[in-house]
Amino acid sequence: MPEQFKTITLDVVDRLAIIKLSRPPLNIINLEMMDELLSALDEAREKAGIGVLVLRSGVDGVFSAGADVREHLPDKAEMLIKRFEQLIKAIIEFPRPVLCVVQGRCLGGGMELAMACDLVIASETAEFGQPEIRVGVYPPAAAALYPRMTALKHAAMLIFSGKIIKAEEALKLGLVNELAPDAELEEHVKTVIDSLLSNSSIVLGYAKKALREALSLPLGDALRRSSEIYLDELMKHEDPVEGLRAFLEKRKPVWKGK
Repeated sequence: MPEQFKTITLDVVDRLAIIKLSRPPLNIINLEMMDELLSALDEAREKAGIGVLVLRSGVDGVFSAGADVREHLPDKAEMLIKRFEQLIKAIIEFPRPVLCVVQGRCLGGGMELAMACDLVIASETAEFGQPEIRVGVYPPAAAALYPRMTALKHAAMLIFSGKIIKAEEALKLGLVNELAPDAELEEHVKTVIDSLLSNSSIVLGYAKKALREALSLPLGDALRRSSEIYLDELMKHEDPVEGLRAFLEKRKPVWKGK
């Protein structure tokens, strides 16, 4: 039986897994939610054939207002920060693309969760920010992630100022992939998901692996490692050969996830 959660939900339909943050009214991220998210990620990882994981809110009008400030105090700070680091790493290392859908405010730890995902689609009215500096701390995951995603000066402004930015600015900074009007967001998300799922889940997994591993290597090493993944891992599976043959034979490929 699937595990029952209190602060999130997990649904798996065919090749799509959807995790929703469900802790009204603001989806404040506490230790319980972190533990449940880690369990849900493990459960989704074990599902055969998963092609895409979607992370979004199950609460209207907000993605997440951030982590529980009470758990940042010294008695729980070490547990909170280490557990959150584990969660961010689990999202980054999930073996298939992770798509985050953002509506409403996406702040603090909520923004860090979103930025750990491979792709972010937001409504045009969404807002992003790292306000931790205003309460006397800084966002550790953001400090590690954002300089890899946008210019250092942009990352510094977000973290040093604690300001809230509009979705359009987040798009310009490269923190969001695409925007959609609120009324069209669900249709847009469905289009993106359908596009991703039209590809082989095995190939998606290796493409993500190559991207993530190359990021931390010098260019020459990154090129070599990406080629190794292609030749030594990807090409041992059936789907790459099927895709290439289908193209040559002018037909639609039939993916087996193998």
